[in-house]
This record gives sequence, structure tokens and C-alpha cells, in this order.
Amino acid sequence: ASQSATPPAPASQSAAAAPPGGGRFRTRDVLVPGGPSDFGSLLLSAPVLAGLEAAGFHRPSPVQLKAIPLGRCGLDLIVQAKSGTGKTCVFSTIALDAVLLESSATQILILAPTREIAVQIHAVITTIGIKMEGLECHVFIGGTPLNQDKIRLKKCHIAVGSPGRIKQLIELDYLNTASIRLFILDEADKLLEEGSFQEQINWIYSSLPANKQMLAVSATYPESLANALTRYMREPTFVRLNPTDPSLIGLKQYYKIVNSHPLPHKTFEEKTQHLQELFSKIPFNQALVFSNLHSRAQHLAEILTSRGFPAECISGKSIQNFLILLKLCINVTGNRKINLKSWLAWALVK
Repeated sequence: ASQSATPPAPASQSAAAAPPGGGRFRTRDVLVPGGPSDFGSLLLSAPVLAGLEAAGFHRPSPVQLKAIPLGRCGLDLIVQAKSGTGKTCVFSTIALDAVLLESSATQILILAPTREIAVQIHAVITTIGIKMEGLECHVFIGGTPLNQDKIRLKKCHIAVGSPGRIKQLIELDYLNTASIRLFILDEADKLLEEGSFQEQINWIYSSLPANKQMLAVSATYPESLANALTRYMREPTFVRLNPTDPSLIGLKQYYKIVNSHPLPHKTFEEKTQHLQELFSKIPFNQALVFSNLHSRAQHLAEILTSRGFPAECISGKSIQNFLILLKLCINVTGNRKINLKSWLAWALVK
């Protein structure tokens, strides 16, 4: 087996700036040199500005600076930027600024490809919207009681959910779409890839008012996504940052080549051995290891724990694992101050 690493970025690319009060360094892909020092220049409402400040969003990233003003103008937008550069904040801010709190009707609909992403979006929106008295934002995903969704939809300004559950709620007449003015697809490349949610999204789209605004947000913009979005948008405005370089400047990436075995468990054993060697050589406080299969993740957690690396398997299969994920998120969000109370409430109901 051989090991390779991406070469270090030139000094001009990897240059980072620390915020005045300390904290995390900001690399060029999340920092606008000479740009505005806060969100005040974006002419957002006072409650949204206060919520951004309270949530730890002090200075707009490049994608936020370009996309938020366009979204506030009512334009259909296709936003492409690297993961981790603030796209969720973009559409959350646009949505919150568009909400009419005096109306109890659902005005914003946001679709996500997974339950976990839907819950994360809900957490970000409720955190930024903390200063908006009376705001109702709820998450609607499979595995939760339909009666509970029906009650929540009696007053819900912003609905966040998975395509399957949202379609079901519309079919049951629990979700009235007549007042929806903004339709958002997060991780649009995943939502619209072939064989995923296209039929459900087509159905949902056809049930929405004709004069709605639409936002599609993605880290990538393959040709298949471009073709799919032509069904929904007319002359959209593009906000595309670093379209040919999806990697974050501040992130070092390495890969390890392992031997391919006829028996899958042999490949798994070799990968596990390499992982233990990595953990033994590199100092770290926390680490995330992703697996395609729940059973494999569970087995790996048991192996690592037995060999001196305490590990927990996290998946959507049990409430206990979800609570572990919440605890982990609380630890890693640090000074970003993401409000996870809504996540906890959802997990307890689940």
C-alpha cells in the first residue's frame, strides 16, 4: 500500500485571518478581504441581524455576501459553493427575512435529502431566528407521528422536511401550499440526481403557487443538475464560487490505498488496521469516521473501543445514538453557539 497527500497550498491561497476577538482562523474561501466587517451592509431586518450576531455569524463569507442580497430581491437563485462556506446561512437568512410573522400560514418550504440534514437546517434557522418573536419553524420527516405534524402545521411559517413526508402532508391536506412564496432545495445535486427524489419533487413543485421564488443550493453543479433545474426555474441568477475547486483551503486531505480482497471482510480488516495505525500516530481530541453501512460502523466502534480508542456508533436507528450525536455537535460547534434545543426536542419525540 502507498500513501499520498495533496500538496500544501501556496502561501497566497492558504493565508488565513484570525477574528479580532480570537477564535478560529478564516481562510480565503470564507473571508472577503477588505469586505464588510458585519452583516449590517446587507440591509437585513433588525431581528435577523441580532439573530446572526447571537448565533456567532459576525462577518459574511463570500457566498453570503453575494447571494443574500440577490435572494432578498426575489430572484430565483442557483448557489454553488464549497461545503463549509456558509450556504445554509444564506438560505436561512433569506427565508427569515421574507417571513411575515403576522400570518400563521406556511410561507417557506425547504427540502433536504436526508432526515439529518433537515434537522440541521431547522436548528440553524431557529438559532438565527431566535430574536423573531412568534416565529414557528418545524421539521417534517419520516418516522414521526403524522398527527403531531398536523398540529404543528396549524401555525408554521417555515417548513423543513424530506420530500417523501412533505408530499404525504400535502396529499393529506395537512400542509396548505397556497401561501408558499419561497421554495428551497438544499443539497440540490443529491435531491435531483437520477433515481432519487425527482418524481416527488416534481409533484411537490406542481402543487406550489406559480409565482413563488426558488433557491437551489449545492456544493457541486453537474450537468444533470443543470438540466433538472431548467424544469423549475426561468432565467435563474447564478452565484458560483470556486466551481472547479470544491476543496476547502483550510482542510488537509490524505488518502490511503488498501488492497482489494475477494472477501469483503478482509478488506474491512485491512482498513481497520490502517485506521488504528493512523489514530496511534496522530494526536487528536475528536475524530469522525464515516461508514456506508450501520452494521459495519457498529462493528468498527466495538473494535476501536476494545483497542483503546473509545468510540460510539451514531446512526438514525435509535434515539440514544441521536442523543450522542447531539452531545458531539455541542462539543464541536464551540463558539458558533448553535442552539440545539430543537434537535433534542425532536429526538425525544422520535
